[in-house]
Amino acid sequence: MNAAPRVDVVILTWNDGELLKPAVDSALDQRDVDVRVIVVDNASEPPATVDDPRVLLIRNAENLGVGGGRNVGARAGEAPFVCFLDSDARLRPHALARLLEPMERDPGVALTAPVFEDQRPEASAGIAPTVGDKVRRAMNRTDRYRPTPNQGVGPWWDVDFAIGACQLVRRTAYEAVGGLDDSARFGPEDVEFCLRLRDASLGVVQVDGVGCEHPPRRAFRGVLTAKGLHHSRAVVRYLWQTRRVRRTVRS
Repeated sequence: MNAAPRVDVVILTWNDGELLKPAVDSALDQRDVDVRVIVVDNASEPPATVDDPRVLLIRNAENLGVGGGRNVGARAGEAPFVCFLDSDARLRPHALARLLEPMERDPGVALTAPVFEDQRPEASAGIAPTVGDKVRRAMNRTDRYRPTPNQGVGPWWDVDFAIGACQLVRRTAYEAVGGLDDSARFGPEDVEFCLRLRDASLGVVQVDGVGCEHPPRRAFRGVLTAKGLHHSRAVVRYLWQTRRVRRTVRS
């Protein structure tokens, strides 16, 4: 009998309180995979607690942002696959096994992500955002991304990117592109990470029927707040970083 694929599930938390436990439980409940859960506390106040000996809890002395915090968790593991999971996401028992299917069939696929339950595929993945896309989202003119060819047709399909609420990535691919951007403290580190994989001729795939729950995008508010301005600067930085990256799926 073949050994079950090993997956490190990295869950980043910051002041999530009781929200964290259901995400951890859903990761521990995965079937047909060998899961190790790594929780990274990004300097919560009070500090996060996890009452399960199967979980490795890492407490950062300061908030390293999403990219930096997730890198800490990924580098603490050694499984061939790493799943980045938001603390407000929930996996059904066969979710990770389903996300692994495209990777097992095609060694060129580096990252897979789900179509979230009760959401359209283009709500969380598609063609990488341009300036115009970001403006429309900031103005609440749309809550979707532009779809790639054949998105939503078949069991899975190529995309430029998928949001980081749930991403499964080969460790070799993660390491080959240098992991997530540690300096991306206010987003969109998930999009930029996918584009670096794509630019290395590695596949990013969205998978239907995974069984993953995540709240849909909320209306964007507070563009002129400190948080909104930080995010706006981060978006400008992302657009500059990826200006030469192809925004089309694999041929």
